[in-house]
Amino acid sequence: MTEGGIGGTVSIQTRKPLELKKPLLSAMLSGQVLDGADKTVRPRANLTAGRKFLDDRLGVLFNVTYDHNLTRGDFIRNTEWVRLADFNGDDRIVVPNPNFSDITSLAGCRRVPQGPDLRAACQRQFYDNTPRIPRYGIWTRDDKRISAMGTLQYKFTDNLNAWVEGQYNRRRNRMIDYNYAINLAAATRFATGTVVTDENNNAIELITAPTAPTDTTGAGSIFSSTKRDFIYNQRSRYLSGGFDWEADRLHLTGLAVSSKATVKSDSKTISLSASIPSILIALDPDTGIPRFTFPAGYDPSDVSTYTSGIRPVGPSLEYRPDEVTTKETQFKLDADYDLDSPVLRSLEAGVQYRKSGSLRYRGGGRVEPDGTTEPTANVDYDVAIRPNGTTALVWTPEKLAQFIAESSEQTPGTFFNGGGIDTTGLPQSWLAPNFDAVADYFDLSGFNRDCIRTCNGLAQIPDHDLSETIAATYLKANLEGELFGLSLSGNVGVRYVTTRTHVTGSNVRRERVTDPVSGTNSIVIVGTQSVTLNNRYDDILPSANLAVDFGRNVTLRLGYAKVMARPKPTDLVPNANCIYDLTLDAEEGALDTCAAGNPDLKPYRANQFDVNLAWYANRDTLFNASFFYKDVKSFILGRTLRTGVDLFKDGILYDVTQPINGGGAKVRGVELSAQTAFTFLPSPLDGFGAIVNYTYSTAKDVGLFNELDGSELDFPGLSKHSYNLIAYYDKYGINARLAYNGRNKYLLTAAERSGNPVYRDGTGYLDARVSYRIPGTGVSVFVEAKNLTGETERATAGDMRLTEISYPGKRYLAGATMQL
Repeated sequence: MTEGGIGGTVSIQTRKPLELKKPLLSAMLSGQVLDGADKTVRPRANLTAGRKFLDDRLGVLFNVTYDHNLTRGDFIRNTEWVRLADFNGDDRIVVPNPNFSDITSLAGCRRVPQGPDLRAACQRQFYDNTPRIPRYGIWTRDDKRISAMGTLQYKFTDNLNAWVEGQYNRRRNRMIDYNYAINLAAATRFATGTVVTDENNNAIELITAPTAPTDTTGAGSIFSSTKRDFIYNQRSRYLSGGFDWEADRLHLTGLAVSSKATVKSDSKTISLSASIPSILIALDPDTGIPRFTFPAGYDPSDVSTYTSGIRPVGPSLEYRPDEVTTKETQFKLDADYDLDSPVLRSLEAGVQYRKSGSLRYRGGGRVEPDGTTEPTANVDYDVAIRPNGTTALVWTPEKLAQFIAESSEQTPGTFFNGGGIDTTGLPQSWLAPNFDAVADYFDLSGFNRDCIRTCNGLAQIPDHDLSETIAATYLKANLEGELFGLSLSGNVGVRYVTTRTHVTGSNVRRERVTDPVSGTNSIVIVGTQSVTLNNRYDDILPSANLAVDFGRNVTLRLGYAKVMARPKPTDLVPNANCIYDLTLDAEEGALDTCAAGNPDLKPYRANQFDVNLAWYANRDTLFNASFFYKDVKSFILGRTLRTGVDLFKDGILYDVTQPINGGGAKVRGVELSAQTAFTFLPSPLDGFGAIVNYTYSTAKDVGLFNELDGSELDFPGLSKHSYNLIAYYDKYGINARLAYNGRNKYLLTAAERSGNPVYRDGTGYLDARVSYRIPGTGVSVFVEAKNLTGETERATAGDMRLTEISYPGKRYLAGATMQL
C-alpha cells in the first residue's frame, strides 16, 4: 500500500448494517464457461442478507459467496535466448563488449587470460542468438472458493456505535501444467554447421545433435514431455472491530484487525524424456514461433520413441511440499475536529500500528557442520534405462514401455485453439505422462508433509521467517475560502511513518552432479546456513491538494505528494539458492546460477505532482484534462537476471536472479477523458452513453540500462500510450456495456539470460456485459463475455526473439440476481 498522499487517496469502506434503509435479501447465481477447456458450466453464487433490530439500534449483515472457476492458458515459448557459440561461423561481433574493443575475431579471444568469465565474455561477443528451451505449454487452473462474512453493529447512544466483523475464506486450487520441450541449453545440443541465422544473427533454423554421448549430452534426453500437478489449499480468517463516536465538533473512529492465513501446497512433477537425433527446428522469422520436425522413425506420441533409439532414458518424478503461515495485527485511531474558522475548516489526525509476519517452510534438508544430515521433505527420482536393468531406478526398455502405457494421456482440448496465430506445424495435442500408475513403479512413502517442519527430531530451517512492524501518524488541515472572488478548497498535511523488518532466510548450496554408474544427472544439497538481518527506515511524507472553482462549472485541481511503497517483505529475505554445475556436460565458461532475495532493496519513493482541469458541461457530460509528473527516487524491479555478480563478495561470479532497485526516473504525461449520456437524442436512443480516456506517458533518467549496449531502458510496466473506450445503454431495465482497453508495448524485465531486455507487445481487450431487470420482480438476468477478440500476450527479447506468446481464452458468463 502506498503511504502518503493523505488528501488525495480514495477511502473504501464496506457497508455497515445500520446503514441499511430496509431489510436486505439478495441472491446471485451464474455459470461460466471458458473456450479451450471443457464446456462444463461452473457455478458462482452469492447470498447477502441484513436487517436492523431493537428499534434500529442493532444491525446484522452477512454474506456468503461460492465461486468455481476454470481457466486455461496456452503458451508457445523459447523461454530465453542464449549465446552459446558462433554457429554460423561468420566471425562477426554480434554484441560488442567495450572491455575487448581491440579484439576483432573470435580467435583473438585466445589472447585473453583464463579467469572468472573473462575469456568466455570475450567469446560471447561473436556468438549467435539461439533459443534456450523452445517449448509448448498448457496450464489449467481449477479454482474453488467459499467465503463467509458476518457483521454486527450496535448503536449505544445517538453519537456512539461500534461493530465487529468476522470473515472466513477457504480456497482449493488445482493447477495442471503440461510442457512439450526441446533442450538447447548447451552448444553440444546442436548439429555442426546446421544453424541458419537472419541478418541480426538470430537463429531461424537449426538441426539438433545426431548422437547422444551420454544421457544428458548431445541428443541425450533432448526432448521431454512433462506434467505438473499442483494442489494449493488456503484457509484464512479475519477478525475486525471498531467504533464511531461524535461529540459536537469532535469525531473519533477506531479500528482493530487480526488476520491469519495458512497455505499448504503439494506439487508433483513427472517427466518423460527421449533421445531424439536430428530434430529440425524452424523459427518463424517474423514472429519467432518455433516449429519442430522430428526425423523418420521418431514420434513423441509413439511409445517406441522413448524405449528405443539411440539412447533410451527413463522418467523422472519429483515431489515438493510447501507451507506458508501469515499473520497481521493492526490498530488505528483517527480524529476529526471541526473549527469555527473562515479558512481552516477542520483538522484531522491519526495514528496507526501494524505488525505482519510470514513463516514459510519448503523442502528443507541440510548438512550440519558436524556432518549430521537432516533429510529434505522433497523427493526426487531419476530412472536410467539399461538392457539388464533390475533395480528400482534402473529399468529395462520393456518396463519403461509398460509404464508409459499405464501412466500417460493426451493433453486436453486443442492446443492454441484461438488467438489468431498460424497453428500449421504445431501439435493439436500430445502424449503426456500422468500419475495413474506411479504408485506401482515408485516408492511414494515420502510423498507427504511429515518432514516439512521437522525431520528425525531436527527442526528444518525455514525458507523465510519475517516480520514487519509499521508505525505511522498524520496531521491534515482542511481549507476552504475565497481569493480574488474565486472559491478555493483543499488540504495540506504530513505523514510520518517508520518501518522495521526482521528477516531470516537461508543460503543453500546445491551441486548438479553426474552419477558415475547410471550417467544420470541429479542435484544434491551440500550445505544450508541460516541468515538473519534487521532493517529500519523512516519517511516524512508531506502532501497538499487545492481546488479552484472558476465558475461556469470549470474546476482546476492541483496536487502534490511525497509517496512511498514498501518492497514485498518476501523479496527482502536473504535467501540464496545456488546450483554449482559439476556434471560431465557442464558448459565451459558458463557461470553457476543463484536465485536470491535482496535485503538491500529500497522502497519505491517519489515526489508526484498533478494538475487537472475539469469542465462539467451539463449534468450528463464531463471533460477532463490532466498533467502529471513523478520524480521517482527509487523503484523496484521484479526478479531480474544479472550476469557476473559477485554475490557473496568473495570474487566468485554467478548469474543471479533477484529483485533489484531502479535508480530513479522522471515520469510525466497527459491524461484526457470525456464522458456523456446522449440524453439529447429522442427515445429510446437517449439511453446511450460513452466514456473515453487516453493517457500519454514518458520517462527519462530511469537509471536502467541495457546490459549489452548500455542504452537507457524504459520505465518498467509503463506504456507510452494507453486508452479505454466504453459504450453503454441504460434504459427500460436494460443495461449494456461494451468496453475496450488497450496499451502499447512496455518493459517487462531489464535482462534475460542473453542480456537482452524483455518487452511485452501492446494489447487490446474487448469485454461486454448485458443485463435486464425484470419489472416488478426484483430479478435481473445477465450475460457477460471477456476477451471477445481472442487477444494474445506476446513478449520478446528484441527483434524476432520470442520469449513467450500466450492465449488466455475467451470467457462467457450468464446468470441471474434477485433482491427483495
